[in-house]
Amino acid sequence: TGTDCAEAVLSREGGRLLLTLENVRYTRAVRLDVRRSDVYFTYDPNGGYPEGRVTVPVTPSHLRLNTAGALFSREGFTFTGWNTRADGSGTAVGPGSRADAGEGTVFYAQWAQWTDERLFAFEGGVISGYSGDADTLVIPASIRGEAVVTLKEGAFEHCSASTVVFPDSLRTVEPGAFRDASVRVLSLSDSLRTVSDYSFEGCTALETLRIRQSAAPVYAGTYYASFADKFDRLLALKDRRKIVLFSGSSARFGYDSAMIDRAFPDYEVVNMGVFAYSNALPQLLLIRSCMNPGDVLLLSPELDAAKRQFCTEDRLDAPFFSLAEADYGLVSRLDLRQFSLVFSSFQAYLSARDGMEKRSYALSPSDFDEDGNPAPAPSYNAYGDYVLYRPNAASDDPLYGLGVPYTPSYYRKEQYIDPFNRVMKTFTDAGIRVFMTYSPRNRQAVSADTTEDSIAALDAYFRANLEIPVISDIFESLLPGRWFYGTDNHLSTEGAARRTAQVIRDLAEALGEGGAP
Repeated sequence: TGTDCAEAVLSREGGRLLLTLENVRYTRAVRLDVRRSDVYFTYDPNGGYPEGRVTVPVTPSHLRLNTAGALFSREGFTFTGWNTRADGSGTAVGPGSRADAGEGTVFYAQWAQWTDERLFAFEGGVISGYSGDADTLVIPASIRGEAVVTLKEGAFEHCSASTVVFPDSLRTVEPGAFRDASVRVLSLSDSLRTVSDYSFEGCTALETLRIRQSAAPVYAGTYYASFADKFDRLLALKDRRKIVLFSGSSARFGYDSAMIDRAFPDYEVVNMGVFAYSNALPQLLLIRSCMNPGDVLLLSPELDAAKRQFCTEDRLDAPFFSLAEADYGLVSRLDLRQFSLVFSSFQAYLSARDGMEKRSYALSPSDFDEDGNPAPAPSYNAYGDYVLYRPNAASDDPLYGLGVPYTPSYYRKEQYIDPFNRVMKTFTDAGIRVFMTYSPRNRQAVSADTTEDSIAALDAYFRANLEIPVISDIFESLLPGRWFYGTDNHLSTEGAARRTAQVIRDLAEALGEGGAP
């Protein structure tokens, strides 16, 4: 699952793990972190090479387990993923994405045959034109023996294909390459390096992005990867009555979900909070896909990240791709027509990963503390709470100079309230009960212009303008600094218990009879 050597790279070759040490000059000892696996997936080449099935051990560190990347090759074809049936009629899973599968599952390689190379204008690794009209366009990895690395501006302008598959060899998609094309579904590899929304200017039908894993993950084991683990739980409870907690990291640190579970025995509890500085919109839409009438969504927007928490923009930002790296299948669940800057953000995400330590999907965020150190005990519980013991702060003093404004003038209705209400309406129209409680914050970590009157005015403003009920006391959310740990919005273990008791009281009152006893 890892090594103690920063220069070491672990990769998979068929059923083996390959350890590579580059630029070795001296003898050195390398410690390997190894786990025994009792779970195996079997992969069938389904026409690929080498022939014969490959059985690969899978570390059971997540509810749903990641599949392997490309184990096979096939001349004239691009590997697009796995399927539980050879003919592709079963359950499809992207390379490296997570599967609802158990011991003994056989995954069959899926292949897309390259479009006839004679239909492309090609020279020096660059495709500059295309004359075909097939509904599926599979761009070859090589033409006349030379690798395809660039798609030139205008090469696929007005292309009529609805499904497009990029080869793993591709590195650059120039602006205007697919201008005004009809592409609806795009499959690409995370080996791509240069792409932007200008590459697909005018592609109004583009709705599905399928990302194929080609490189080892870099965020595995970090709090970013906890989003996929939390979604695993949410998906497993899709048909159960549940309470879903959501905001950013203040939710990870801010709840004792076992207390909520005991207080509301008719509901399952899922803590979906991870990172406030990624747009909440795609996260909420994924959450919405797993909720049903009668479920409860409890939001606690962090005001220091209000632009993202109140869904003021539709950008599918780079941090979201970091949250989804542990399961790229999360991206394919979204309709891209609801978002902007998808490919520009994807490029920013790919650039950020360059040079970062390569890791293994087998790593769990629960194995590490918030700072990336090996955890002395599991750092996350099954609900999604961060549960390592966190002592109270030594004083009530704020830890950062970031003063958050608790004043109504900062949160303009047209910028913050209206877009937030539109997103909330998609939940309430589906019969989901949505409530807002204020996120916890050190009462001294507020802006200089925040006063008792402005805090009360902000509370009145939210209650008057939000389409969902505000169920908590805003003053109770501004807590003594000693109940925080490390930051001004991550609660200590004691602070989380105190805050959860307040939330249980407020939620029980909001739900009425049938709520908490």
